[in-house]
Amino acid sequence: MSDEQMQKKERPDLGAAFIATNKKSPQSYDMSGTIVVDGVKHKFGAYKQKASGKGKMPEGTVFYTFYRVELADAPGGAADTSFEPSELEA
Repeated sequence: MSDEQMQKKERPDLGAAFIATNKKSPQSYDMSGTIVVDGVKHKFGAYKQKASGKGKMPEGTVFYTFYRVELADAPGGAADTSFEPSELEA
């Protein structure tokens, strides 16, 4: 096995980020995905922004600001929008 194959095999999968190409609405995240931190999987959402040039980055530099980071597998977490119709009161 080559050194390159060994390195790839040893690297853990720490998540993935996806750039939104077909946003459902202007308020939808520009980037979302998952990341594993200390063995715990989290979901995230971020918006694309451009630097004003008044800080450390040159004007127009693209960056992402994260507005959602939550446990990916949390039972009944904030992202769980499912419901059971039979549980509704009559």
